[in-house]
Amino acid sequence: MGDNEDEKGFDKKTGKIIIEIDPRYYRPTEVEILMGDASKAKKELGWEPKVKFEELVRIMVKDDLDKVQKENFDIL
Repeated sequence: MGDNEDEKGFDKKTGKIIIEIDPRYYRPTEVEILMGDASKAKKELGWEPKVKFEELVRIMVKDDLDKVQKENFDIL
């Protein structure tokens, strides 16, 4: 899974392709500013995030620090 651009996801019952990779939608690895707005998901799907922004930041930072410690990198 996730090995190449030709990979596709199929519905087990119908055999129909339900997801595939489209390189047109790739984005650069390093992006200056990332911004999100969940209001459309809330309006159209009734979806709301379960994790607040501050908690998400804590989770992400902890994960990065855990990876650094696992790889034995020196932190300035």
